[in-house]
Amino acid sequence: MFHLLTCFLTPFSHVSLQINTLYTTFTLSKDVALPGIYEFTALGLLDDQEIDYYNSQEQVKVPKQDWMKEKLQPDYWDKGTQSRKSKEQWFKVNVDILMQRMGHNQTG
Repeated sequence: MFHLLTCFLTPFSHVSLQINTLYTTFTLSKDVALPGIYEFTALGLLDDQEIDYYNSQEQVKVPKQDWMKEKLQPDYWDKGTQSRKSKEQWFKVNVDILMQRMGHNQTG
């Protein structure tokens, strides 16, 4: 989890501090045949509000807030997509390794 400290200056020259929380949840599923459930998903959250989303079917990181669509350049989303694809591969490889080391097979 990443905490972001934001500082606001007001016209009255005092400082107001606000702490924001930024984190991403990753989900890896195997053989789930339900609509809307993908092999891999990543969801970015800022203060418990969805800000971006990626899944293994569409394979594109997309903004979930209008302000992000308006303020961030297309290359931000291109780089984010590449990062999420890399994370997807990392999770698949490492979860398989972990399952093997724990003595679990792919069917159980």
